[in-house]
Amino acid sequence: MLLRLSAMRASRRAVLLGSGALAASASAAVCAMCEPGKAADGGGAPSSPPSRVDAPLSRVDGGGVSSYLPGPVKSLYDTVCNSVYDNVIKDFAEPSREKLLPDLPPKLVGKEKPTLVVSLDGCLIQSSWTRQHGWRYIKRPGVDQFLASLAPLYELVLWTDTMNAGDPVVDKLDPRRLIRHRLYRDTTTFANGFHRKDLDALNRDLGKVLIIDVDKQSFAFHPKHGIEVPAYASEDDPEKGDRALTALTPFLQYLAITRPPDFAAEIEQVRNQFPDVPFAEACERKLAELRAAGKLQLRQRGGSFASAPKGGTLWERLRQKN
Repeated sequence: MLLRLSAMRASRRAVLLGSGALAASASAAVCAMCEPGKAADGGGAPSSPPSRVDAPLSRVDGGGVSSYLPGPVKSLYDTVCNSVYDNVIKDFAEPSREKLLPDLPPKLVGKEKPTLVVSLDGCLIQSSWTRQHGWRYIKRPGVDQFLASLAPLYELVLWTDTMNAGDPVVDKLDPRRLIRHRLYRDTTTFANGFHRKDLDALNRDLGKVLIIDVDKQSFAFHPKHGIEVPAYASEDDPEKGDRALTALTPFLQYLAITRPPDFAAEIEQVRNQFPDVPFAEACERKLAELRAAGKLQLRQRGGSFASAPKGGTLWERLRQKN
C-alpha cells in the first residue's frame, strides 16, 4: 500500500513538473515567434530600472501572456488576473496607506527639516538567532552618536522590511525617541521579489530626502537618494571600530546646515568626484577639500556666511562633536 502511494505521489510530481516545463517552453516559443529579433540568450538592450508602480497585470502576468491571446480569451484572462491582484496580491504588494508620513503643519511647510530614512537590521543593529538564546540584538558602534548628532537637523525615519513586532527592539535602541517615525513591511512596495521603499510615498519633498540602507535594492526606485553601507557583523569587528555611520555624520550635518535645493544631487556629485573610494571616505575627502578652500564657515542669522575665527568653522564644530 505504501509503495503504491509513493508511486502515485511520484507520478503526480512528474506530471506537475512536466506541465510546468511544457508551459515554460510554450511561453518561450510564443515570445520567440512574436519577437524574432530578440536574442535567445536574453541579450540586447540593458534592463531599465524597476518600475515604481507597475500595472496590475504586469505583476500577475509578468510574461505578458495575455498580449498573445485572441480577443475573447484575453478579456477573460485579464479579468481573472485583475481579480486575483485586487483580492489577493494587492494588500501584500502595495503600501498599506497612501501617505506614509503625516502632513506637515502649514506653518512648517517650506521650513521643514530634511528627511533621513535609515534601515534597522544590518544598518543600526545586528540580529541573530540561536536555539539557546533566541533572538539577540547588537547595536552597531556609533549608533547613539549618529542619532543624537542628526536628530536636531533631520526628521529621522526608521524604515524596515521587518514586521511591526520590532517595536520593542526599537524602543530599546532609541529610548530618547530621537527617531520621529517608524515604518514597517506593510509600507513597502513588493516588486520583482524585493520589498522596496518608495520615497515618493513619504509625503515629503523628495529633494530633501535621503535614505541609508544595507541593500541597494531597497531604494532601487530612487538610487540617487540612497547611501549603501555594509551590513554590520560583530564577529568581524571585535574591537568595535566600525565607522560606517559615524564617518557619514559630518557630511550629513553639512548638508542639513547648508540646505542645498537637491540633497540627492549633492551626494551624486561626491560619488562622481571620488568614484574609486567608499562613499563614507568620499564624504570625508569632500569636507577636507571644502575646509581647505575656506568654504566651511559659520552661517550668520541673516543667512550669509561670515569669516570665522580659527576653530570656529563648520568643519571644526563638526569635528568637535564627533
